[in-house]
Amino acid sequence: MKIIRIGNFSIDEALKEAKRVLEKGGLVIVPTETVYGIASKLEHARRIYKAKKRPRDKPLPVQTTLCDIEKVAQMNEKARLLAKKFWPGPLTIVMKAKPTVPEVVTAGTGKVGVRVPAHPFTLRLLEMVGPLAVTSANLSGMKSPKSLEEVTVEADLAIDAGPVSGTPSTVVDVTGPQLKILREGPIKRKDIERVIYGENKDFLF
Repeated sequence: MKIIRIGNFSIDEALKEAKRVLEKGGLVIVPTETVYGIASKLEHARRIYKAKKRPRDKPLPVQTTLCDIEKVAQMNEKARLLAKKFWPGPLTIVMKAKPTVPEVVTAGTGKVGVRVPAHPFTLRLLEMVGPLAVTSANLSGMKSPKSLEEVTVEADLAIDAGPVSGTPSTVVDVTGPQLKILREGPIKRKDIERVIYGENKDFLF
């Protein structure tokens, strides 16, 4: 696996090489502000399942820019409120997928988990190549990596930007009448409730 360490190479050189690999159908290990992820173009997402030994019935999250969200997901009012408050940042919002999202990404659910990352390298990469399938760069069931040294999957290229927080993003599903917190991470339930329901919420999820 080829490794590019930020600091030994310019950001522009690293971005150019990552773009080249992705557009050829390759896999790239990328830093985010939460954990290190393994990324592919949406149409090549099958390679992520194989690399991670990930069950095929488990959907893959998508990372994108603020400008490209509606290329992959149908945003409702709850999603817009959360996106305005927390993106870019460690919140994955599960929404109804657009027909343009391959079924291999949604695992046939019709839904897609979307996040706009705050890490400057990966955000710039998304601006260059468009939405990517990105999930933690570990074999399925193993600990999410907070550094390149902890990555347990093989890819065509790895970008080493040093240690990250190691705490996976909060995941919230907004497709139903009530929100569902699927995983609580850096953004807490009370913060999500405050955005959606205001300070005087008098009912539970």
